[in-house]
Amino acid sequence: MAYDFRSDPILSEAYAYWELKRGGRAMPRRADIVPKDLIRILPYLQITEPVEGGRRMRYRLVGTAIVNAYGAELTGKHFDEVFSGERLRYIEGNYQLICREKRPILVGNRYLTRKDVELFCYRVVMPLSEDDATVHQLLTAMSFRQPDLGQDGLNAPADKFDVASTSCEVLR
Repeated sequence: MAYDFRSDPILSEAYAYWELKRGGRAMPRRADIVPKDLIRILPYLQITEPVEGGRRMRYRLVGTAIVNAYGAELTGKHFDEVFSGERLRYIEGNYQLICREKRPILVGNRYLTRKDVELFCYRVVMPLSEDDATVHQLLTAMSFRQPDLGQDGLNAPADKFDVASTSCEVLR
């Protein structure tokens, strides 16, 4: 992947916080994640969780910037209520990878929102665990790129980034 997420103010802050909170463990617990510590980037965060024995994924909490960019409230919905076909399979594959590796991933992909706006989104998806063995929830930080999004100073226009392909990599 050609994107250095450590230079992204949202993704780097979220990842550094996750690393700090995990300490010597493989994954931090959900209780370790304190919203007041992340005030600046809270709108760009979401928490998802496997449900029904891991057969489905549900949005537990979705930040306002994500809702605004996507064009719909996702909190409480299951992935299969929002996505279908190849896109759903790709997303489920990413979450299966995290659950298997117990490591964060960096994902980048282009998509069309429900507002008919084309966006490119980079995500760092980080596992959370109550027992340091099973992924119970996932903390995701998102950074959006789109030329006329009305940037808030945290994101730069899309033409400064490689947005040609969808990609996913495990972070070590």
